[in-house]
Amino acid sequence: MFLAVHASVGAITGNVAPDPISAFTIGFLSHFLVDMIPHGDEYMYEGYKNGARVRRAILYVACDVVATLVLVALLFIEQDFFSTRNVALGIIGGLLPDLLVGIHELRTTRLLREFHRFHMRNHHFLIKHLRKFERDIPMRYGLLLQGVVLTLLVRVVL
Repeated sequence: MFLAVHASVGAITGNVAPDPISAFTIGFLSHFLVDMIPHGDEYMYEGYKNGARVRRAILYVACDVVATLVLVALLFIEQDFFSTRNVALGIIGGLLPDLLVGIHELRTTRLLREFHRFHMRNHHFLIKHLRKFERDIPMRYGLLLQGVVLTLLVRVVL
């Protein structure tokens, strides 16, 4: 999913969490639940890994990071949260799994390798186990789906 989707879910969970530790934990766990929704980026990751579309993947991630930073800034400017600390920790927890995957791409350790395997198994769980097809949905449909989900989430938060 877009980082912005994970940040929005993290903000929502952080806003209802009773304490900072719960906010972070629920945000972190929500990442895996949200990533189970097929969202069309399997092909992009394969293109990055095999070297065919590295620039495209980097551009996609860079745009995603900028959009997420803008969204998070707007959330904190426009919204009066019950606990900004909890919301911030929910957002951090929601984003951390993808950050760890990015660190794994730059420098791997045994722990990061195991986390990456878990993350990718979870990431494609519904695609591999509950669908008739062996592949993700096309990227254009994934972007549309994520745009709709993000719009709905932002409406809930704002």
